[in-house]
Amino acid sequence: MSGPSLIANRRFPASTKLRLQLVFARASEALAETYQAQAAEFVRRLKPRLSIDEAFQRYFHEVAVPDALEGTVRARAMISLSGLIESDPRRETRAVSWTALRPDQLLETFRRRVQHVEETNLECRLAASISEEAVAATHVRMALEAVKTLADEVTPDEAIMHYVRTFNLGSIDAQLIFRSALAHWAELHPLPGEARVTARPITPAPPVDGPVRELRARHEFGLRVMV
Repeated sequence: MSGPSLIANRRFPASTKLRLQLVFARASEALAETYQAQAAEFVRRLKPRLSIDEAFQRYFHEVAVPDALEGTVRARAMISLSGLIESDPRRETRAVSWTALRPDQLLETFRRRVQHVEETNLECRLAASISEEAVAATHVRMALEAVKTLADEVTPDEAIMHYVRTFNLGSIDAQLIFRSALAHWAELHPLPGEARVTARPITPAPPVDGPVRELRARHEFGLRVMV
């Protein structure tokens, strides 16, 4: 990310401050809605593997939901999942008596459990990645709203920086959102006379007259282990 900006020390007119507060309020509401929708989708995706309570715990562990929004996000997601909760007769699983299993059954049970945990962790990471992508898209959209609001006061990159600092984003998330928002703004506001680059279709090579020489196969290299 670029270096520190002097925007924090600048004073905006009262009307601009009020409109900026409105943008931040809309951003907070949009983020709450995004987190809620993604939390519900996370629970639905993990339903075959985790209970609803366990899925919520994993969601808040995998996705960095702000503490101030966690209660609101959970409550809204629970309401949206009311039909799923009421129609989910979760069967109680009986505890496995390890001492009653033969050694081969014990190994097989342990192997299945390890495989189930690994597959569940992968599904959690995939669902969390989808959620983080949606949250980032919401941040970018609202950062562009901040750019419009501060268009007469500061440059676009300073406005995006102000948005990122206001929401106290982590360094990696802040860098991603800053660059994405700036790239979107550049696409929406091209320079006058800016040329657009289009990819040309690949044309096949013309036929070669005369005999065609065959290429020799490359030598294969590998490592040999001497035992």
